[in-house]
Amino acid sequence: MTWVVRHDPFFWDTVQLASKHAHFFYQHQLQWAVLPPLIDSGHPPFLGYYLATMWTFFGYNLPVSHFSMLPFLCLLIWGLYRLAARLGTPYWAFWLLPIVLLDPVVAGQMVLVSPDIILLSFFVLALEGILGNRLVYITLGVVGLSLVSMRGMMTAAGLGIFLSLRCWHLQTGFRYFWHQAGCFLPGIAAATVFLAWHWAQTGWIGYHAQSAWAPAFQRVAGWGILRNIAVLIWRWLDFGRVFEWLTLLVLSVLWWKKRLRAPDTVLLLLVGCICFFLSISAVLYQNLSAHRYFLPAYCAMHLLAFQWVIQSNQKQHIIRLTFLALSIGFATGNLWIYPRGISMDWDATLAHQPYHALRAEALTYLDQQGIDYQSVGSAFPNLNTGIDLMLNDDKRRFSDIQFDQNQLIFVSNVMNDLQASDFHRLDTAWIPRKRFAYAGVWIVLYQPAHSTTR
Repeated sequence: MTWVVRHDPFFWDTVQLASKHAHFFYQHQLQWAVLPPLIDSGHPPFLGYYLATMWTFFGYNLPVSHFSMLPFLCLLIWGLYRLAARLGTPYWAFWLLPIVLLDPVVAGQMVLVSPDIILLSFFVLALEGILGNRLVYITLGVVGLSLVSMRGMMTAAGLGIFLSLRCWHLQTGFRYFWHQAGCFLPGIAAATVFLAWHWAQTGWIGYHAQSAWAPAFQRVAGWGILRNIAVLIWRWLDFGRVFEWLTLLVLSVLWWKKRLRAPDTVLLLLVGCICFFLSISAVLYQNLSAHRYFLPAYCAMHLLAFQWVIQSNQKQHIIRLTFLALSIGFATGNLWIYPRGISMDWDATLAHQPYHALRAEALTYLDQQGIDYQSVGSAFPNLNTGIDLMLNDDKRRFSDIQFDQNQLIFVSNVMNDLQASDFHRLDTAWIPRKRFAYAGVWIVLYQPAHSTTR
């Protein structure tokens, strides 16, 4: 899979969190320094520094960027298999892999140079350490979570509470608890040192009033909280996830009819702790509910469903068909594309893949027509230079959409920033000049209706 996508450009938030961060350290010969305000999102720039190091030693290009993710992808797959063998049986362990890896949010991030895949791999490592009493795994996993992002720190906090509740539930004793809890101290120290250093350098943690992402951190109340809860429910049903909930519903009915024992309390505690810590910000703030933010929670739910199906005491062919149906259900989730005007997290699904080739076609057309990029209006994620996206020497950049100034407008259903009023204006005062489409993804170049340019 990595070989297939090795030439794909940086996409969505990875343009900032991977490419731009890496460019900063690469251009400064790997010297550690605070990031410029325009690209500093408050997270530890672990991925950016790691990627800059890979460019320094192996080459400044897209394939090196994608292959740099392989250690974390391998760690994720190894950890999932270990957990599956531990929670189920070695006979069924393989089946957890397609269930998790075909999950559109996981799959969509796996083809990107993504900090969230690194986060997920460290989460799986730390969880395997807790369940298997492997102190080194716990230590490395929590340190990794603390260094990859602030959301990783929140995930580590959820694992810490889970460890406490698990020891209480299993009555393992105070000494056993501190035996594992002590492994969290290096991660806590790493997070504390970074946050203190960042505060000393910038005077803020998380965001500041002038940052581009400040509106997402605005507190909400009343109807805003209810809206966020509705969005959160949507996230938990979206992209094929509804099939997993249907499976859990069937298992719950069997349990209620006493045909099946209750799910593992430890895994219920895990799901509850991770969901709680990752959902607080999504509920209380304006726009912190992207699908990828909940990757560890989704993974915990997969573990719960996987183990409960195995414990259902059904015949082997029924268990196998259930796992196959879940895998197919998640795979089809990668085909879910919403109608125009409905925002969609395109980095949380493999459905975004055709966009790269379509964009390349559109750029070739603009070059053949001799059209200046500055005269073309566009929107996120198409407002970056070729340097940031493709690691080439193309410094050209499209303009922001300004209907009274743009000669052409470059629009795709991958862009969420366009409002219904924008599309209405395009439909009434502009006409399509060139259209590119494949597998549900489309790009349209619009020109003013009064223009005679061909």
